[in-house]
Amino acid sequence: MASNQPHQDIDTIIGPNTTIKGDLTFSGNMHLLGSVEGSIVSTTENDTLIISDSGRINGSLKTGNLNINGTVEGDITVTGKMEVNSKARINGNIFYVNIEMETGSQVNGKLIYQGGDVTPISNKKAEKDGK
Repeated sequence: MASNQPHQDIDTIIGPNTTIKGDLTFSGNMHLLGSVEGSIVSTTENDTLIISDSGRINGSLKTGNLNINGTVEGDITVTGKMEVNSKARINGNIFYVNIEMETGSQVNGKLIYQGGDVTPISNKKAEKDGK
């Protein structure tokens, strides 16, 4: 699952030696290698946030698409695709529509589906027995 294919052009890079204290709003594609102490919100559902293994967020996060290999301490809302890579560490609830998780990733919180109707789990044995 690791995204070996090149991502879209990056509009914003927060370097590994940078710490931002306060809320942050971005549009386009942002790559986080440093730290943010505050919430991060993207302006559209087409925006993408990439959090590298050195990236860290202490606050809530809301974006269109997310590729995470770093650490988030706070709730995450993703309206598009979320990729949780093997080094990801998340302490908070995840509100998602489409999620993909690698072995080794850690989530301490609830996974809450936001995509509408949930397909019921049928009881195959009961159907087979005619019940």
